[in-house]
Amino acid sequence: MKTLSVVLPAYNEAARLPRTFELLRQAQGAQVFSGVELKEILIIDDGSGDSTAAISEKARERLPEIRVVRVSPNQGKGNAIHVGLREAQSEWCLIADADSATPWDQFIKLRDACFRSEEILCEIAMGSRDLPESHRAVRQSSLRENLGRLFNLAVRLVTGLPFKDTQCGFKLLHRPSLVRFLPLLKVRRFAWDVELLLFAVKARLRIREIPVDWEHQEGSRISPLKDGIEMFLRVLQMRFRVLLTRIPDAR
Repeated sequence: MKTLSVVLPAYNEAARLPRTFELLRQAQGAQVFSGVELKEILIIDDGSGDSTAAISEKARERLPEIRVVRVSPNQGKGNAIHVGLREAQSEWCLIADADSATPWDQFIKLRDACFRSEEILCEIAMGSRDLPESHRAVRQSSLRENLGRLFNLAVRLVTGLPFKDTQCGFKLLHRPSLVRFLPLLKVRRFAWDVELLLFAVKARLRIREIPVDWEHQEGSRISPLKDGIEMFLRVLQMRFRVLLTRIPDAR
């Protein structure tokens, strides 16, 4: 049976994690993770100044799969995910946001896209909010949505990546396929998704974009304009760096 690690980057998420843990417990009860062995739920505490770690440890009473990994000082979401991918002990890693904006039952769509029994169909399945079949139950403000779509258009133009939504925080990754370029990932904050996808394309991994349900959650720390400009500049830099970087051969 395939093994699964859920990776949740968390920075000052004490207020939102209890709901997420309850939803995860409900998902387990509803057999959302059937077909895989859920080995661990990795909470990557990215230098939080609140009780994120304590709440996560307490939640182990009802979710014994939880394992807390602390990063100090705060280094950004991208770095937290890199740490999670290195720490994970499973064949497959589900990257998700601490606010559960994408319902956990959407994992089934990604699972079915990635493998059937022992056959691997693709190495990366990425949730998307912008395909025709996607559904946004609660939408962001028009400004945030339009800036997000503008950013994704810019990403496609600069990088050649064909995907409609690189930034949705719900991705299923085949960890053994990433190991050879994990040390090459440098983006510590936002736009980590774009860097990973660029290296994955260079490594000739199969990637599928899957429509998912999604519901905007209040409390996002991303500034659409300020962080969007930073992300775009990072995309320009990483495009040339990936082109000039050699990926070690698979063993």
